[in-house]
Amino acid sequence: MNIRKHWKNLLLTTTAFFWAGCNGDSVTESGCPCDNDSGIESSSSSNDESSSSNAPSSSSAVESSSSISESSSSENASSSSSESVSSSSELANSSSSAGEVTCTLGDSLITYYQPSFSADIAKMNAEEKAKRAGVSIIDSIQNTLQTVPQCLAKLRQELDRFVALYGAPVRLHTDEVCSDGTTRPTQEYLDYLKMKEEWEKNKPALDEECQKIYEDKLKKIEQTVKECLATSNPNTDLTVCDFDAMCPEYGVDSKCTLKYTCNDGVTCRRTEGDTNMDCTNKQGEKTTYTKKDFDKKYYTKETY
Repeated sequence: MNIRKHWKNLLLTTTAFFWAGCNGDSVTESGCPCDNDSGIESSSSSNDESSSSNAPSSSSAVESSSSISESSSSENASSSSSESVSSSSELANSSSSAGEVTCTLGDSLITYYQPSFSADIAKMNAEEKAKRAGVSIIDSIQNTLQTVPQCLAKLRQELDRFVALYGAPVRLHTDEVCSDGTTRPTQEYLDYLKMKEEWEKNKPALDEECQKIYEDKLKKIEQTVKECLATSNPNTDLTVCDFDAMCPEYGVDSKCTLKYTCNDGVTCRRTEGDTNMDCTNKQGEKTTYTKKDFDKKYYTKETY
C-alpha cells in the first residue's frame, strides 16, 4: 500500500513538472495556443502605427484649426480695423464739421473809384481849372470894351461848357464776422488797401502831370484871346450886354424873367424857357429876336 502511494505521488510530481516546462519554454519556441504576447505587440504596434499615421492627420487638423482660428482672428482684426477706420473717419469728419469756421460780410462799407478813372478825373479837373481861368480873363477884358469880337464871344462860350466824366463807383465790405467770434478784413478790402498804397506812391507823378496840363491849356487860351483881339473888326464885333435875372420868391409860377441891358441902348426881356427875346431900343421901338439871332448881335457878360 505504501509503495503504490509513493508511485502515485511520483507520477503526479512528474506530470506537474511537465506542464510547468511547457508553460515556460514553449512560449517563445513552440508557440503554444495560449501565447497572446505577439498579438498584443502587433496591436500595440498597429495602434502605434495607426497613431503614427493618424498623427499628421491630427497635425493637419490642428493646423487647419489653427488656420481657421487665424482666419477668424484675421477677419475679426480686419473687421475691427475697418470699424476703427470708419469710426475714426466719422470722428474726423464730425470734428472737421464741428471745427469749420464760417464767415458772413460785416456792415462796414467803403466806396471808391478805380485808379484809372480817378486819374482821368484829376486830368479833367486840371483842364477845367484852366478853362475857368480863361473865362475870367475874357470877362476882365470885355468889361473894358463896348463891343466884343465874335471870336472872343465864341471862345468864352466854348470855355464855359462843362464836360462831365461819368463813372460808377465800387462799393465793398471791409470786414467779415466769423463763427469763431473773430472779425477779419475781407480779401477785397486787402486788395483795395494794396491798390491805395500803389495810388499814393504814384500820386506825385500824377500831380506833376496835371499841373502841366493846366499850364499848357491856359497858355493856349491866352494865345487865342490875343489873336482874337488883334483881328477884331468893329463891323462884326458884338455889342456887350449886362445880364440880370428876376425870379419870384413865392407862387405857383416860379419862372424867372431874364433882362439884358446892352451898350447900344437896347433892353431885352425873356421869360425862362422861352426862345424869343422882346427888345426895345433907346427910341422905344420894339423888336423880337430869337435867342440864336440875339447871340449873333449881342454878347452877354454873364450867362444864366
